[in-house]
Parts: sequence; C-alpha cells; structure tokens
Amino acid sequence: MKDSKKKGSSKKREEKLMLIKELNKINDEINVEQNNVEDLSVKIKNIDGQIFLGYHDIKILNVELKNKEIEVEEKRSHKLLSERNIENMINKYILKCYENFLNNLTKNEIEIDTLSKRKEDDMKEQKSNKDFQKLTTVTSIKHLNKLNSIILSQNKIIDNINRKFTICLKRMKDNYSRKINMQRDKMDKERQKIIFNLQKEKNDRIKNILTTYNDKIFNIQNYFKLILDDQLELIQKLEEEKLTKKKNYFSKRKGLEQLKKNISIQRKILEGVERDAYELERNIVDYENLRNDLKKIKEKRKKQQKILHELKLETDVKKMLLTKISNEYKTIYDQNKMKLYDYLQKLLLENYFLETKMKLKNESLEVNTIEVRGKYKTGYNEY
Repeated sequence: MKDSKKKGSSKKREEKLMLIKELNKINDEINVEQNNVEDLSVKIKNIDGQIFLGYHDIKILNVELKNKEIEVEEKRSHKLLSERNIENMINKYILKCYENFLNNLTKNEIEIDTLSKRKEDDMKEQKSNKDFQKLTTVTSIKHLNKLNSIILSQNKIIDNINRKFTICLKRMKDNYSRKINMQRDKMDKERQKIIFNLQKEKNDRIKNILTTYNDKIFNIQNYFKLILDDQLELIQKLEEEKLTKKKNYFSKRKGLEQLKKNISIQRKILEGVERDAYELERNIVDYENLRNDLKKIKEKRKKQQKILHELKLETDVKKMLLTKISNEYKTIYDQNKMKLYDYLQKLLLENYFLETKMKLKNESLEVNTIEVRGKYKTGYNEY
C-alpha cells in the first residue's frame, strides 16, 4: 500500500518537473525572439554608422536608438515578471495539491496504524478465549473491508485531485499561451513601428543634411565667384593703366627724339630744351616707379591665380566626394533594405514554427498525462 502511494507521488513529481521544464523551454524561446529583436536593432545601428559616420546628426539617432532599446528592455523585464508570477502561481497550486495529498496519506496511515494496534490488542485479549479462531476470522474480514473502503476513498480523492489539477493546468496553460500570443503580437507591432519610425527619421535627417550641404556648397561657389569678379576688375584696371602709361612713354620718347633733332637745329632754345629734359628725367623716375609697381601687381596676380586654381580643385574634389557618398548610400540602403525584409520573413517563419512546436508539445503532454493516469489506475487495480 505504502509503495503504491510512493509510486503515485513520484509520478506526480515527475509530471511537475516535466511541466517546469516545458515552461523553461518556452521562456528560452521567448528570450531567443527578444535576442533576435536586439540583433535587428544592432544591425540597423551598423547600417546607420556605415552611411554617414562623419556627421554630427548620427549621434542624435544613436541616442534615440538607445532610448528605444531601454524601453524594449523595460517591457521585457515587465514580461519576465509576469511570466515568473504565473510560474509562481502554478507552483503554489501544485504545492497545495501535493500538501493536501500528503496530509490525506498521513491521516490514512495513522488510521491504519491505530487499526493494526487495535488488532494486536484484540489478539492478546482473545488468546485466552475459546472462540479465538471465530473472532479472528470476523475481525480479519472487518479489517479487510475497512482497508478496501479506505483504499477506494483514497483512490477517489486522488482521482479528484488529478482531475482538478489537470483542469487547472489546462486553464493556466491556455491563459498563459493567450497572454504570450497577445504580448508577442504587441511586441511585433511595436517593433515594426519602431523600425518604420527609425527609417523615416533616418531618411528625413539624411535629406536635411544633404540640403544643408548643398546650400553651403552653393554659398561657397557664389563667394568665390564674387572674389573672382572683383579680382578680374582690378586686373583690367591695372592693364588699362599700363597701356595708358606705355602710350605716354612712347609719346614722350618721340618728343625726346624730336627735341634732340631740334637741339641740333635750334641751339638758341637750349634753356627751354634743358627744362624739358629735366621734366623728362622726372618722368623717367615716375616710369621706373610705375614699372616696379607693375611687377608687384603681376606677382600678386600669379599668386591669386594659384589660389583660384586650388579652390577650383577643392570644389571639384568635394563634388566628387558628394556624388560618391550619395551613390554609396543608395547602394547600401538598397542592400540592407532587402536584408531587413528577408530577416523579417525569417522571423515570421520562426514564430510560426515555434507556435506549431508549442501545439505539438501541448498535445504530447496531454497524451502523456492520459497514459500516466491509465498506468496509475491499472497499478492500483492489480494491487
């Protein structure tokens, strides 16, 4: 009798351990899904970092991503707390059922011990009597009847406990699966919303960055155009002054030649010619000064032309970099868009396979419980 009760309690313990293992497997699968979500967010981070690592606005996007990750972790912690509360409720209910079963067993064992003691006392008292054999047979029959009634009542109690336990377990499993599915759907929707919002924000930021840089480049080009226009005007003025001075020089030179001729012919007008010569010498000094000024202006012009050439090269390089960055961005965006789509499809397939596994495991659990009950009942009947 005691061995059969111990076997029943050990079977119940094994069932309880199986249920706890399955709950742990479900929790592990949920953790795997959450890790997949975290991997997605990490991949999005890497994509964003590869597009525009040099820009300051990516730091703002990274901060927003970190905030979103913190929100996801908080939701995951709330979910884990709810799952642990459900597990604690199940474990408490199982412990209560097991305690009631043990209390009933102890009561029945106490009754059996009291009956065996009474039997021994009756045997001692009835040894002196003549009708000892008759009394022993009657008492043994009564004792067997009582034992059978106790066993039947105990079997009924065990069946009721098992039935209540299985009903409550089914209810708890159904509620737990519903809650898991609801929270999974919520998490999927929130995850899709977060991904969509992040992509939208990223595209908007990239557009804003491109517009700002295009405006800056346009302003720089206008600035350099203005500088070039100013420099060209100065150069033209200097060239015009140079031409006028050359004309004056040649005209004065012609005048000198004519004066020399006139000096040979007209010696009487030497004083006037000497004055003219003195003035011409002064003009020569001015001419040399102007000549030096022209040399300096030419040197300045050469330097400015070099600066202009360098600025043009820099603008060409920046335009090339802009086109290269925009092409790389387009290619990276197209590649990662398809990867994200494939990854989301894989996640949906994995969720579908996990749900089918859950259903199959629940069915196998029900079949195992039915088999255990059948074996339990057959064992008691054989006893």
